[in-house]
Amino acid sequence: MKKTLMKKIIIVASTLSFTVSYLLHHPKINGNIYSDITSFWYRPLVRDVKIPYIQEGLEYPPLAGLITYLSSIIGQGEMVPYYNAFSTILYLSYLLLVLTVFKMMDEKNIPLIYVFIFLIFTPSMIVYLNYNFDVVFAAFLVLSLMFFEKSRYKFSALLFSAAALVKLINIILLPILLTYLKDWRSRLAYLFYVFMPILVVNIGLQILNPSLFKDTYLFHAEWGLENAWFIYLFPSRDSWDTAKLFSALLMAYGLLKIYLSNVGNLYEKSFMLLSVFLLTNYVFTPQMVIFILPFLALIGRFQLTFYILEAANVGIILTWFMERDPLMPGALPQNLALIRAAALLYILAETYLKASGKKATLKELIKPLVKMQTHNGDM
Repeated sequence: MKKTLMKKIIIVASTLSFTVSYLLHHPKINGNIYSDITSFWYRPLVRDVKIPYIQEGLEYPPLAGLITYLSSIIGQGEMVPYYNAFSTILYLSYLLLVLTVFKMMDEKNIPLIYVFIFLIFTPSMIVYLNYNFDVVFAAFLVLSLMFFEKSRYKFSALLFSAAALVKLINIILLPILLTYLKDWRSRLAYLFYVFMPILVVNIGLQILNPSLFKDTYLFHAEWGLENAWFIYLFPSRDSWDTAKLFSALLMAYGLLKIYLSNVGNLYEKSFMLLSVFLLTNYVFTPQMVIFILPFLALIGRFQLTFYILEAANVGIILTWFMERDPLMPGALPQNLALIRAAALLYILAETYLKASGKKATLKELIKPLVKMQTHNGDM
């Protein structure tokens, strides 16, 4: 099949996928599924068209705020025009993401079927696509890595910075990227182009609003556990501060394990680092799964466990409003979050083993747990 024809098919399929997501969350359609986009509209920030961070706080980084502000300006206090404007930005970001991954896969001779499996007809992508800023973040991040591979480091760094100005999570990939650069001069240059836009934008807003850092970046630090598997270890809200410490230690261990392992290519490492973050963070909202989907496509390997992860992840939002307190252990969303975590852990372990040249057997999968138990027994 010709490349141009395949590209057209992918655009049409992506548009259909996005349309379904658009309709699922449309505020005027009865039985619509919750989305953060419509939730934002009820805030004075959007409904009264206020300037984010200056006239009204927002718990997302500044580029996310700009998207929200532009959508609210177009909406002028009306929900549907606002929703349509926001949706258009997400649709264009989605096309950018899919076409970038398509281009990378075509260059690497990865079977293009994985674009459809992981990015177009994926339940999580359909349900959580027109939902929050996650697809914008993913598009900037993947585009940044594409330029990085082509040694266009300045463009890569600026796009990496843009991703961080949507959501900060990609910062965990920086140590890996720096190891690919040949000397400290190029590493410092890359860091300069990553952090300069972030610092300029945030310092400027901090001058205009001294409470910016607290309202935007400390907001999530004060958040409780949400869809984290270890809610079952810390069932009482009174113990959640301890749970956050547990989360930080577990995350540090997991990230260091990947940083020091020298296992996998750039996309396998990116997938593993993002998966470790999702599995160890005390907040794992279901739309965050979008972060890892492009990397699964670029790895080009299918695991049946993926559909267990998908079913559980979509089930979280579908059962969320069925529970009186969906954040508590035993609630349907938390049971599904536990299943999702087990499935993602399996995919992560399998990816790690195959990247290191080992067979993904049950024995190899449980070996790290046995070692950990033996080490604890010696202490």
